[in-house]
Amino acid sequence: MKERAQSIFSKLVEPVDAILLINAEEPLLDVAFYYATGLTSGLFEGCPAILWPDGRTQIISSRLEETSARTSYSDILIFANKAERDQLLTESLKGVRRLGFNGDGLTYANLKVIERVAPGAQLLDVGKAIQAARMIKDAREIEAIRQACRIASKVADEIPLMLHEGISETEMAAELGYRMQKLGATSISFETISAFGPGSAEPHYTPGQRRLRPGEPALFDFGCKYDRYCSDITRTYFLESIPKKFERIYQVVLEAQQKALDTIRAGVKGSDVDAAARNHIDRSGYPDALIHSVGHGLGLSVHDGGRMGPNDNLVLEENMVMTVEPGIYIPGKVGVRIEDNIRVTRDGYEMLTSADKRPMAV
Repeated sequence: MKERAQSIFSKLVEPVDAILLINAEEPLLDVAFYYATGLTSGLFEGCPAILWPDGRTQIISSRLEETSARTSYSDILIFANKAERDQLLTESLKGVRRLGFNGDGLTYANLKVIERVAPGAQLLDVGKAIQAARMIKDAREIEAIRQACRIASKVADEIPLMLHEGISETEMAAELGYRMQKLGATSISFETISAFGPGSAEPHYTPGQRRLRPGEPALFDFGCKYDRYCSDITRTYFLESIPKKFERIYQVVLEAQQKALDTIRAGVKGSDVDAAARNHIDRSGYPDALIHSVGHGLGLSVHDGGRMGPNDNLVLEENMVMTVEPGIYIPGKVGVRIEDNIRVTRDGYEMLTSADKRPMAV
């Protein structure tokens, strides 16, 4: 992973002698650790990685992950307990005067560890440089995301065959996760949103025991991980029939997404992509009905840095991977969201998700 470490160092505003990434315990794992090391197997709880300006990456692993670490690395030190780990860190960081850390992925307890093992070093938060490096995906990352998108898309196309009157939101959420893992996903990307009826109008809805009724919207926002990389897709269906008032909403969202997609290419501002979708929704008779940004970065995290929103200054670059997900939300009645994942190219985009998104009564 020499190129990834060098990419991080190239984006630093202030130089450092080394960068230390250190995990806490699940779920407080720093995804930057997995980005820099390229490791896809093992938790590596409490394990550090040291990045050096020449691209060398040194892993200090617990015995629990020794096999996974040695699969990819030769520069490895093994510890049996935290005291041993701290001693190895102190020795490895000897002579380092300016030490970078990732503030976004660091717990307070691990900050105290860093202060203890590098007492004479000046500590600098290099999180922005790490995020900037992670935003541009390499070939290995893109292929993992492609596979995660293939799996999620296949399961999305199976949803119409699963839906029937009386099925519950939680049943559907469980079924989607099961089917993705059956197809090779390692896990879900995030807690599946399975929302029926008025619940579809809440973008971050938590599934419950509501059962599907004829004429209701059924919104599913879900994804899976493959080699730690995420997909994130949303589709909205209707049981038996689409009420006329909802059919119009669906069509406007579908048109808004296409306007956003038509705007995407390297060099374009993310805010302009957002505006293309948002303006169409506002002018179609649903002002202020899009209550979130039109898209966000996707990678090791489902929100992987960078947004395409009205107040964001992101400029799209080739090989960024983004979601494109306009929606219309009418509280207490209906929500429609259509979400796909794309890779930014020089002249446009590569569509990574492929599930049918035509309006559908099932």
